[in-house]
Amino acid sequence: MTKMQILAKSILTVLGIHGLVIAYGYYPGHYVSKGTALPVLTEVLSLSAFTVLAASVVYFLVFKNTRLSQKIAGPGQVLDPADARVWLVKSLRISLLFTGLMLLVGSMQDLVKILKVFLLIRPAVSDIIAFKSIPRILRLSYPQWYRNIYGFLKVLLAIYLICGAPHLVRWQVRHTATADSNTKPESIPDSVNTTSQGKTNE
Repeated sequence: MTKMQILAKSILTVLGIHGLVIAYGYYPGHYVSKGTALPVLTEVLSLSAFTVLAASVVYFLVFKNTRLSQKIAGPGQVLDPADARVWLVKSLRISLLFTGLMLLVGSMQDLVKILKVFLLIRPAVSDIIAFKSIPRILRLSYPQWYRNIYGFLKVLLAIYLICGAPHLVRWQVRHTATADSNTKPESIPDSVNTTSQGKTNE
């Protein structure tokens, strides 16, 4: 791969991850009030269909983006496999680190809620055992449960990205190396090389 193709691959990966977070943040069920909430079955089916659609988009942006990145960046000077691996790892880690920081900054309220849950979970469990009733902290509507679970997963994703997303980076490097070995990489056209050689001879 070329440097620009590696950069395009990193940008597509970040767009896929960040787009998924934004999509679930604007999911309609997030804003359904308690009085107008859809039946549970209908809401589950709607969320499942939305998840399948979002997963399909993320799959092509994050996990199947090699050909798309080559088309976006176009031809160029192909790097050696070792250099391409170093460029890809550094580019992905830096991009994912900044993405994780942005997600974490936007999740401060969710982080505070998570800390409160850890402080109040023990008294809530004690109330359930002692009084055989659900405590007030757990009596939430569907939108509230959705928001809390979404915020918790968003914080976990931000921390994972800040740590460098090692599993994702390793998979991307391995998958890219396999794709490059199976397909002929794009290089600078012969016409460009001929023109540059002619200018050098002059």
